[in-house]
Amino acid sequence: MNHWPALCGWLLGPALLLPLLAGCEQRAAKEEPAVPFVFRSLNLRQQDPQGRPAWQLTSPEARYDLSRKVAQARDLRGTIFSGGKPLYRLSATSGTVLNDGALIQLEGMATLERVGPQPVVVRARRVRWYPRQERMELDQRPVATDRDLQISADRALFLINQDKLELRGSPAFTRRVKPESIVLTASSADWYPTSGSLQAPGPIRAERRMAKGKPPQLLTAPRLTGNSLQQRLVLQGPVRFTDPGAKAQFVGGETAVELQREAVVSIQPFTGSIDKLQLAGNGFELLNGQTLAVITPGCELRQPGETLTASRCQWNWTTQAIEARGGVVLQRQANEQITRARRLDGRIGADGLAVFTSPGSRVNTRVRLPQQTKASSPKPQGSRAPIGL
Repeated sequence: MNHWPALCGWLLGPALLLPLLAGCEQRAAKEEPAVPFVFRSLNLRQQDPQGRPAWQLTSPEARYDLSRKVAQARDLRGTIFSGGKPLYRLSATSGTVLNDGALIQLEGMATLERVGPQPVVVRARRVRWYPRQERMELDQRPVATDRDLQISADRALFLINQDKLELRGSPAFTRRVKPESIVLTASSADWYPTSGSLQAPGPIRAERRMAKGKPPQLLTAPRLTGNSLQQRLVLQGPVRFTDPGAKAQFVGGETAVELQREAVVSIQPFTGSIDKLQLAGNGFELLNGQTLAVITPGCELRQPGETLTASRCQWNWTTQAIEARGGVVLQRQANEQITRARRLDGRIGADGLAVFTSPGSRVNTRVRLPQQTKASSPKPQGSRAPIGL
């Protein structure tokens, strides 16, 4: 390109040399690309109104385009401060700094980690950071983790000055170390990592995947609250649990999902059914690791011709076994039979009804016999004897 003026003059003659020289020089200037500055390191900093550090960003290498005010950097590392103290550390594979820091776009895999003994980690494939507005926009399904709790959404808005993460676009809550357990989804959610507070309007849908070929267990609720520090999510009532594979359902009040125990717990009265067996109680626990539903304190089971009450009942949705313990009373309409025991076991059969037995334990049964005729020898109307059912 440096030979363009001489070449033009030699071809066209001296008379046209000067005017064409100018034209050739203009053409050469247009085709000559601007050479960006290359820095061995990049170090950007900003202070808050009190002169304390607000944020800083470093890179081992950056290219700066002076005309566009654009810097491109790799292996970005940075810190976001609150009150002059580190609050979040960030990193990204690459990044672009626009308008001298008005907008910083983090690309590749960007990570935001809260500083402290219980770190919260947020990962996204693209982040648009507006430092002056203390705002970050995360998209391409960002994921946040706080110990066992994992939260993902289509996109998120991080309001740095409020330490608030607004999750939008099908946010999902799950147990990070065992994602096949319980997955909760909502329409949107707000999360405050410092306090752990979580709020999500409904409809809420929780799903627990079952064995291959079986439909999942479902929980639905109108609203969700909770706390990530406590690893606890609370479903506001009415809460409905259904297990299509076992023909079971529970309907009750406020219910909590305890992530570390992998349990669903309610201390509110509820009603429900398991096939043809009707049940009610003052609270229940679904223990996913043991595939057990425990009804306590106080349970009542009803089926045609029979009613059972006890202090505690449990149902194994894998084996269909039922166990009643503590002050068990089984009443049968036939002969007004009443059986009392410390424990009765049962199992739901193919007909949808439970059959109870008392293996290895003593029971007390009272039966009202039909009225005797005068010719018959007199017998007591009630008898008590330990029997097996």
